Amino acid sequence: MSPNPHIVFYDDQCPLCNAEIEHYKKIKPRHAIEWLGIEAAHEKIRQYGLNKTDVLKRLHAIDSQGRVVSGAAAFVLIWNSLEYYRLLGFIVTRLRLIPVLDFFYGYFTRWRLRKNKTCAIK
Repeated sequence: MSPNPHIVFYDDQCPLCNAEIEHYKKIKPRHAIEWLGIEAAHEKIRQYGLNKTDVLKRLHAIDSQGRVVSGAAAFVLIWNSLEYYRLLGFIVTRLRLIPVLDFFYGYFTRWRLRKNKTCAIK
């Protein structure tokens, strides 16, 4: 494992987001991940040139080299880091599906913010 963990910012006030992240946390990591709920990570978010609103709208992660990725690319970073998901990450990357997944992820995030009042941006 690399000495620098990936960092994943997630909406810890959203029940759907929490459920997904809790699922990922239970899987044996191939690469260390620091899971940070955005409600308590304001300083760390700013450290990477991000703001809370942007991080609420899309999943954001920082790879072990300090690069910011978001949306489907952040999911691929997570999948590649987890024992049972690495094949999915490989397939998505190999078939160059990140832009397609990102397109649909955009619709999902808008729906999530509209339908789930706990996910509303203040």
